[in-house]
Amino acid sequence: MTCAGRPHLGAPLGTRDYIDTFVSEKVDQWSGDLKLLSAIATTQPHAAFAAFSHGLFCKWSFLSRTTPQVSHLFQALETIIRSEFIPSLTGQPPPNDSSRGLFGLPARFGGMGIRNPVTMSDLEFSASRKICAPLVELILERRNDYPYECLVVQFTAKSAVQQLRREQASHSVEELKGSLSATSRRAMELASEKGASNWLTSLPIEEFGFCLHKGAFMDALALRYGWSPSNIPLHCECGAIFTVEHVLSCKRGGFPIIRHNEIRDLTATLLTEVCHDVLIEPDLQPLTGEVLARATAVKTDGARLDIAVNGLWGGRFERTYMDVRVFNPHAPSNRGSSISNCYRKHENEKKRAYEQRLLEVEHSTFTPLVFSATGGMARQATTFYKRLASMLAEKRDHSYSSTLCWVRSRLAFSLLRSAIQCIRGARSSIGHAIKSSLPIDLVNAEAQLRLS
Repeated sequence: MTCAGRPHLGAPLGTRDYIDTFVSEKVDQWSGDLKLLSAIATTQPHAAFAAFSHGLFCKWSFLSRTTPQVSHLFQALETIIRSEFIPSLTGQPPPNDSSRGLFGLPARFGGMGIRNPVTMSDLEFSASRKICAPLVELILERRNDYPYECLVVQFTAKSAVQQLRREQASHSVEELKGSLSATSRRAMELASEKGASNWLTSLPIEEFGFCLHKGAFMDALALRYGWSPSNIPLHCECGAIFTVEHVLSCKRGGFPIIRHNEIRDLTATLLTEVCHDVLIEPDLQPLTGEVLARATAVKTDGARLDIAVNGLWGGRFERTYMDVRVFNPHAPSNRGSSISNCYRKHENEKKRAYEQRLLEVEHSTFTPLVFSATGGMARQATTFYKRLASMLAEKRDHSYSSTLCWVRSRLAFSLLRSAIQCIRGARSSIGHAIKSSLPIDLVNAEAQLRLS
């Protein structure tokens, strides 16, 4: 090796043969790393995916930005990604062209960010050349300063590249939708929501509860893309056919309530750090002659909401009430509507029930916190958590963007684990375990044999 870390390749530096040989050696090395990562993905898919997206992928991404005309040399990597890495990661057969295009989309568009190194190489080099052009001119002119005009040109070029990437991704999404089933299109739309992909893009840090075992990770991908989870029973404990659509709503076992309470308790815990007088399930004042004109308003005594807090939107003594709802977007009542209409419907239901009473009797404000079971949230919930993240960032002296990402990741993992519990959890009543499938006399006989 030379002092610069490059092999002695025989050809002069900068020639096409030298570049191709150098890149080929790098690709051979990365191919070995990718095969090793594929083997790890069979037992630790979440860790393997994080190592790929935050580590190995960045290596050939950097080379693509700095080296022209090398896309054909990355074909070996794409072959391993398609035939070994993705099947090990997802537990599915090697993807066809349509599925491969879906996995290559950014996570915010419903994909996994596993880009095709062959098709991305020339695009990355072209984008890098546009952004770095002002710096190249300064170097050629032997300038020692960095004028403001150069900064503006570079910022404009970077914005144009980002806009082009968004347009290309949007165009790819529209092309893919034409080849997907209605269920897959719905799943892709849900996966594209803000915050729904935070569990996928977060590092698997056990301290924050962001680490998924192999079964949970594959179940999460099945929920994300509308696949049928593996090794599921034919029937639910309630007697209905076991489908994801059914189990996300089935009340047997209390899992929808647990899902609701997880979001409620997490939100209340975060609020205690920055607000005053945080209460869970506070009672509303009884009505003593007040007339609520809205027919759908809750008028019964003993009415409660999920959370009450002081100092969120206004002064220290200004009270705000919140009520959480997590709905199943695959349920028949929601399946025929767009996601935005579902959110609007559930927000309006909460407002019609509580807003007038809170304004006129409690002299307080009301914020409905509406989530989909797949990780998205409604408009007012989005505004609320932005406000909460801003207050947390100021209190902790952290950046707003990183704090908001952390809050969204906590919510995404909470909803994801609750959804997986709906699929894998034992739907027994409290105090009554699921009975063994073995005959009682056989169970007793085995127990007696152990004692003897």
